[in-house]
Amino acid sequence: MAEGLFAGYDGRQVLHGVDLTVETGAVTAIIGANACGKSTLLKTMARLIMPQAGRVLLDGESIHTRSTRSVARVLGLLPQSPLAPEGITVADLVARGRRPHQGFLSRQSVRDDAAVATALEATGTLDLAERSVDALSGGQRQRVWIAMALAQETELLLLDEPTTFLDVAHQIEVLDLLMDMNASRGITVVMVLHDLNLAARYADRLVAMKAGHIYAEGPPGAVFTAPMLQAVFGLRCEVIIDPTSGRPMMLPKGRHRMSERAG
Repeated sequence: MAEGLFAGYDGRQVLHGVDLTVETGAVTAIIGANACGKSTLLKTMARLIMPQAGRVLLDGESIHTRSTRSVARVLGLLPQSPLAPEGITVADLVARGRRPHQGFLSRQSVRDDAAVATALEATGTLDLAERSVDALSGGQRQRVWIAMALAQETELLLLDEPTTFLDVAHQIEVLDLLMDMNASRGITVVMVLHDLNLAARYADRLVAMKAGHIYAEGPPGAVFTAPMLQAVFGLRCEVIIDPTSGRPMMLPKGRHRMSERAG
């Protein structure tokens, strides 16, 4: 999907020749230290940032040669901390996901209503439909934003830190929801995650970034290793197998031995 991608902000280069192929039907998590280029890569792939060089391909065609509407029918984006119009209801916000499928002056159709209802039900937000988005909890709001993306009926969903500012229970809830969407609808999911253990637990593929380059990519079992975590994050840790998920998980090694303090 990304070929020789160079991109950045205000004349500063952040990505340095990134090549990345997104596996169709898989869940991919992008990890890396702060300012390594994770969000820049996602935004460039979503056409929010114009690449300085290289290209982004969507269904074999440059994403920048396609119309905004045609891209929005295939690719959905959930950015960091999205903002809803003041006072908008959940149902109205989710209905905005149908705009790529509507004409300039067309009204919401029966198919649009069905897509919105299905998205609300799938995300467990149907009972919130008439409530103001402003009145919801963080976890509820995130589920509503995902419902809007689901109503868009895209084949590919990009999410920039979808669990940020959520407590652990709501993080699991959101990631479980994304897995359900992937399993039931075959939606390809690409997300930036900060929690390394959750990334290893939920993703089919991991992309580890360092200083604007892809350091390693592949299945969690192959990528999520102590040497990688040391190289990418400067983190001394032990990697073991999570007895619950069967996936690798890391145990950080601090400078203090907690067992001695506990004793």
